[in-house]
Amino acid sequence: MASKRRQYKVMKDGMMMSVIATCLTTSVFLVIFLLCDVMLHLCQTVISLTNMDPRSRQSFSSIISYYFILNIASAVVVLIGVFLFLITSTTIVRECPLSHVWDFGPDVYVPSMIFSFYLLKITDLAKRERGPLLDLDIMKGLDYGTGMAYSFYYGYLQLILPNRGTTDSKSIIEKIENFEDKHEVTFPVHKLFILIPSSGYISPHLKEMSDQWMEIAGELEEEKRDRAGLRGKTYHNNVYKIYPNGRNSGASPIYVVAEGATTLLTFYEVQQHSHPESIVYKQYKNEITMMFYKKLAEILESEPTTKNLCELIYYNDYDSKGTRVNVAKVILQRISEITSST
Repeated sequence: MASKRRQYKVMKDGMMMSVIATCLTTSVFLVIFLLCDVMLHLCQTVISLTNMDPRSRQSFSSIISYYFILNIASAVVVLIGVFLFLITSTTIVRECPLSHVWDFGPDVYVPSMIFSFYLLKITDLAKRERGPLLDLDIMKGLDYGTGMAYSFYYGYLQLILPNRGTTDSKSIIEKIENFEDKHEVTFPVHKLFILIPSSGYISPHLKEMSDQWMEIAGELEEEKRDRAGLRGKTYHNNVYKIYPNGRNSGASPIYVVAEGATTLLTFYEVQQHSHPESIVYKQYKNEITMMFYKKLAEILESEPTTKNLCELIYYNDYDSKGTRVNVAKVILQRISEITSST
């Protein structure tokens, strides 16, 4: 009977030691992986801040929160790991547990390491599956912004900007010159100005976005194209008069052909509804809009038939106080930059 009690005590002590060893090694590995994960997030944050375009309005706090705010499951795992680490270091081994991890042999610490690693991974602590916050280049053109740029260019700008070599086709420059001759006015810049506000919203009438500095002065000659089963689809562009400092300033109006990027407005409207993708689009709207702008500028620059016929204006349409920016001032500033450089 005594031998059985001793055998039971040895077995009990062995099981207790196995439990203690498992808790000890698991807590240590959880803490180690957590520290490595924090270092990884820190590197990703630095890379994102380095690559961040200052015009994208992506705040420092939003980048930090993306990489360091834990979800509920991750927070629970972190708390458990830290709690076990503190318990083992203060009540069981009474010193740093790291010095005892390798005392229990591979049968304990290898399974504990694997378990700790997968526990952190399934809680999505590192969010590696979502990829870097600002890097849409890894999608190789499959992102929404690049797709919008190609659609807007080939579905619209390529059709209305150049002279296509037919008798009834005129370039945007020819149309502007004809408008000047007909109405006896002068345009400081013979280009189509495309507005790309950071919010994506563009009013049907630019007058509403300019504090009444702008008003429609007419239309350029329309363009007709046969597209996708539609015979004689019509395209036209509005001419605006801009009154510097407002209509009551007495300043002479400045003429410009300007409009918003319609495909960007569609993107904005998608975000206002509860589609499955709307939440993701809202989260990445700054990056998608910036990608649209950069890719569209790249396409325009690379195509000889449309180069120098279009001026893209990316701007933040609300200032730091939430006040809407006067789009007329934005256009006048760009006109001033163009005329002063020529």
